[in-house]
Amino acid sequence: MTTFSFILVLALAVIVSALINQVVHGVSTPLIQIAIGVAISFFGFTASNFSLDPELFLVLFIAPLLYDEARQVDKVALWSNRTVILSLAVGLVVATILVVGFMLNFLQPSIPLAAAFALGAALGPTDAVAVASLSQRASLNKRQEVLLSGESLINDASGVVSFQFAIAALTTGAFSLLDATASFVVSFFGGIGLGLVCAAILAFFVSRVRDFGLEDTTFHVLLEVLTPFFVFLIAEEVHVSGILAVVAAGLSYSFFNRSIGPNIARMKIVSTSVWKVLAFILNGIVFVLLGVQLPYAMSDMWEERSVSNPELIALVLALSAAVIGVRMLWFLALNYIGRKQRAHREQKNSGGSPDQVRRVMKSVRLFTKDSLVESCALALAGPKGAITLSIMFTLPYSMGAATAPFSERDFLIFLASGVILVTLLLANFVLPVLLPKKQDSSVDANIQASIDVLRGVIEDLAARQTKENRRATQAVMKQYNDRIERIKQGTGYEEEDTGLHIEALEWEREFVLAAIDEESVSAVAGYRMLRRIQQEMDLIRHERNIWWLFGVLRKRAALIAKSVKRSIHDHRFFSACSPEDLEVREFQIRALEHVLSKLRVCLNDPGYRTEDVSALMVEIQRDLRRLRRIGRGIGTAARVEDKATEVRRLACFLELDHIQDMYEKGRISRPTAKAMRENVHLMQLDLEDKV
Repeated sequence: MTTFSFILVLALAVIVSALINQVVHGVSTPLIQIAIGVAISFFGFTASNFSLDPELFLVLFIAPLLYDEARQVDKVALWSNRTVILSLAVGLVVATILVVGFMLNFLQPSIPLAAAFALGAALGPTDAVAVASLSQRASLNKRQEVLLSGESLINDASGVVSFQFAIAALTTGAFSLLDATASFVVSFFGGIGLGLVCAAILAFFVSRVRDFGLEDTTFHVLLEVLTPFFVFLIAEEVHVSGILAVVAAGLSYSFFNRSIGPNIARMKIVSTSVWKVLAFILNGIVFVLLGVQLPYAMSDMWEERSVSNPELIALVLALSAAVIGVRMLWFLALNYIGRKQRAHREQKNSGGSPDQVRRVMKSVRLFTKDSLVESCALALAGPKGAITLSIMFTLPYSMGAATAPFSERDFLIFLASGVILVTLLLANFVLPVLLPKKQDSSVDANIQASIDVLRGVIEDLAARQTKENRRATQAVMKQYNDRIERIKQGTGYEEEDTGLHIEALEWEREFVLAAIDEESVSAVAGYRMLRRIQQEMDLIRHERNIWWLFGVLRKRAALIAKSVKRSIHDHRFFSACSPEDLEVREFQIRALEHVLSKLRVCLNDPGYRTEDVSALMVEIQRDLRRLRRIGRGIGTAARVEDKATEVRRLACFLELDHIQDMYEKGRISRPTAKAMRENVHLMQLDLEDKV
């Protein structure tokens, strides 16, 4: 029960950190989680309350985190910058290991060189979560973001492999450069090969399962979540790098999983949500554990007589300076080489002579103000975090065959924790000063965010096209392209005249009330129309009280459930309409024709803007065409429209996901995100209530 209580407290701490992160701005989530962990430690919950096998910690935290990173990374951008990323992920890690190892062994001779190298290997990887959140507070360009994300993915594997070799040398007391090189090559390429093979086998297994008709989303998502654990354990069993196998399997995920279809689209949506929650929980638990560990590690080392407190602080600061200094020099060298290559290429393209090329190459300065600022910023943009701490927790408790206790374990974990804290603080507070986020005008930023959301939906829909739904998907994609054009021209629905829209709904309601009074329509159909009109007016006016909101949320939940049920059973709406639905559809056509006639009169009225009236007329005419096509019965147009309705429902869910992603990245404010969601909810209401 003690272990269960501790795990429950950790999970609760991660939830609290998510809430605080929504309220407190200017502080990264890892720092919030560390602070919560420190607070928990003062209530008696410590890491000593339970024991966790180091190897279990490695497979439980590192394997799924790396697999998720590899799945999400931009493969095209990664390949385009492969040379620079490999130099950062391998060369920079090796340089960090050597500098930190020799420096720590020189400053503290009691630390074995192999143990010092192990600490350097653990400090090589950067934290992907912290790197991903940097763009919210600093103006990193696209290439810088690609380099940092690619580095944070691959250097995890190189850091872990190097750490394992250092630990092997530490525990056995023997080290051979030739044997280590041969083992490294086998472990490196063997891990990559095994990961690709495992990914191919799993993809083949999934395709065969689908051929048998098993499309259960729970089964496929659960198999996907368990994949990194299977791959890691198999790789460790055959003595190759489990980390590299997991990364290779994650990178090849999109190449071996190219099947498309409605069920696969739903599975991918669920999978994305599951992985987002799982990655946040795992990262959060590691940082909370760091906060829990920190006070006790500090207090233990604080009371250690062999090392004074000022020496401890000086060691942490010195190691932090060494790690950041090596990164800065590495980026300076990459910047200098890149500028020389660009100058050489430009001079050759312009037809310069060899002497001119040499003069231009010599004129390229090693240091410039811009290169120094950029290199310093990118050095700070590589904070250490979850991977580093996870690696350090795998340090053995004993050394050698005699199982002698490894007395320096807590000391090394303390140093790693201190460097993590320093680099996170610098990345959080100093980096925005070096690369301040550009403050765009709120209007321009919101317009660009809206366009990016719609572009993201178009890309997602394009990836989900099948032979059966191609026409419907392309029709919906065209609608989203039209929305982008309207936003660019300032005539989109985001900027439409809501007063005219409300007035048109009033005309529609008057028509419905008159029809009910004249008994030209049944009361059931009439009141269904009135309910839809009122809900649409409330959404446009933003007139919400708590009871109305509760009712709308409940209705939306029912509508979503109904939509999912329709998708699962591939229900063709037009072929299973009830008489009541048919009556509502015919009556809605008459109501929209009445509104359209009123709008035609408004075109000649100087009190109305022509572009607003014409835009609304186009929208109503489109709805009329759709309703009339559905009413014809079974036919090609009706089938396409029915599929298009399903694609529109999917597009609405995708649009909501992109809006949430924009909000989490800090590109839009909470009020803007709320307004954008309301527009989508309005479209969902229109899709579900129109017969």
